Amino acid sequence: MEPYRIIDADAHMSEPFDLWTTRIDGKFRDRAPRLVNDYNGKKGSFFVFEDFVTRFSSQKEGASRDMERPGGWDPAERLKDMESEGVDASILYTTYGFTLFACQDPELQEACLRVYNDWLAEFCRHAPERLGGIAMISLYDVDRGRRELERAKKQDLKGVMIWATPPESRPAYHSSIYDPFWAAVQETEMPISLHLNTGGRKSSAYTLTEEQHIGQVYTKMVMAQHEVQESILSLIFGGVLERFPALKIVSAEGDIAWIPHLLARADKYYASRTRRGHNLSLAMTPGEYFRRQVWATFIKDPLGLQTYKYADCADRIMWSTDYPHPASFFPHSQDVLRQDFVGVPPEDKDKIVYRNCAKLYGFQLRQPSSARN
Repeated sequence: MEPYRIIDADAHMSEPFDLWTTRIDGKFRDRAPRLVNDYNGKKGSFFVFEDFVTRFSSQKEGASRDMERPGGWDPAERLKDMESEGVDASILYTTYGFTLFACQDPELQEACLRVYNDWLAEFCRHAPERLGGIAMISLYDVDRGRRELERAKKQDLKGVMIWATPPESRPAYHSSIYDPFWAAVQETEMPISLHLNTGGRKSSAYTLTEEQHIGQVYTKMVMAQHEVQESILSLIFGGVLERFPALKIVSAEGDIAWIPHLLARADKYYASRTRRGHNLSLAMTPGEYFRRQVWATFIKDPLGLQTYKYADCADRIMWSTDYPHPASFFPHSQDVLRQDFVGVPPEDKDKIVYRNCAKLYGFQLRQPSSARN
């Protein structure tokens, strides 16, 4: 059976553990994210940043046990794995850098993110037509965030990622304080990603330590998409998507089954605003803004593939492999696609697996993509 052609909407890096300690400005070196063996007398290897500590059971080059594929840090090996899976192009997100978004020190956070963005740009230059990096942007200082956005654009990165939700010390995204940043993003035409586990609240950081009850970890994993949904609604009801109609927002790795339900509730409550006595007026319904300006990626969401049609969002959802993370199907992505997409119309399947991502990020199709059985 002929394989599907894939454009991976959400793949990941496995950053070298010494990335920040070797590249960051000297004044931050002692506080940079780093690998520590036998941390505080505990056996094992730990990734440590501020008071966030993640234990790894093994280490190899730039990866933990679950992410030992060398394609996580070696672009030549990445391309080999992509070829074996039928992946024409990949959008690349961080792995260890997610923790950086919970940093409460603006200057340190900005320095760490710049280091990552530079390294990612170097990685993508190995095959810019196939590797699309997502830069990480600090918004403690909106003007400096705008400048880092512009720098990322000059480095030919494909998009940017910001807090899934800002920290308690900063306004929510509907605030006009962010308008200069939204304007700059709109001008660059770079999509903005809100990825799971990137909230600015300290409670948002996903770390697993020996002290944590495993149930807390799974509770957080199940509920992680809530922060992304909150920010999307803030952008819609706060009028940001109305003021910036070319802004493109991506919900990354948050599944898609929730979309019809969330939009139905958003439209229902918006319709009730007058009888509630609220002065809220938008040019379109919340659902219409979503379908115009929001995209969503998913890895394995069989319920979502049954229900996405109820939100009329076939043009706004994108499949991902999550390579090289534990949720990845490598090297069986083709088998998973055949299993999960049973019953999905061929035209929609082609959009979800290939064309939507190509269009959003400006990838050239390597060959005519037709729906496969």
